[in-house]
Amino acid sequence: MIVDVSKKLDVYRYAKASVELGLSRCNTVVAAKGAAEAYRHLPFLHPVPLRAGATCRGGRLYVEGVAEWQTGVEMDVLFGALVGAVASGAVEMRNMLVEAKVKGSPVEIQGELQEAPFERRGDLSARAFGRLMLKSLELVKRSVEKGHPLYAAQTAASLSSKRFCEIVGGVCPKIQHYKIDIEVADAVEVRVEVKARDVSPAPEALFSAGVALLTIWDMLKKYEKDEAGQYPHTRITSISLD
Repeated sequence: MIVDVSKKLDVYRYAKASVELGLSRCNTVVAAKGAAEAYRHLPFLHPVPLRAGATCRGGRLYVEGVAEWQTGVEMDVLFGALVGAVASGAVEMRNMLVEAKVKGSPVEIQGELQEAPFERRGDLSARAFGRLMLKSLELVKRSVEKGHPLYAAQTAASLSSKRFCEIVGGVCPKIQHYKIDIEVADAVEVRVEVKARDVSPAPEALFSAGVALLTIWDMLKKYEKDEAGQYPHTRITSISLD
């Protein structure tokens, strides 16, 4: 399902997202690629003619995107930050957020593309945990314009667990078991368990947890924006191996 934006005008769109990794070197090549291909993994995104760039600075990964099109690109760059973080070998991510969002005015993209070796470490069973802060928590458990956030997030996450290797390359784990639980209290919390028979599925567990949270964010972004179209109250506070 893709929401109809055909009546909207093409407008210059820019967004910048970041995530804290605590790493001195990030895989910014994969981060930029992930932003450009986000629509393949987040169910409600449109294929956007996106130009993306990424930098690694002060222990944070920054991803920028720009397009002249009918819809914003903030979810695309958030997805790029998630992909880049996992591909950089991070086992814990903190404070994933939208740094800036601009509509109608050109912004120059900064990029320092570098690759970092992607290695799989860990056992053949992996668990991941993620937490998303929202101001519209009361809407998570019921249907909105785009559908039911919890059902969509569970489906998107399970499908994406099999597709992370398409972005980073290398061996795709043969997944034998997958489980996802999402709870809503003072925040949205997701727990993912993945078992494989050949290589560690830890990256898939982290990626899947992030996709679930980003899907919920995307479905509720209409209610999360302030008057200026920014997201001051919305962020993924953590994604980590459990």
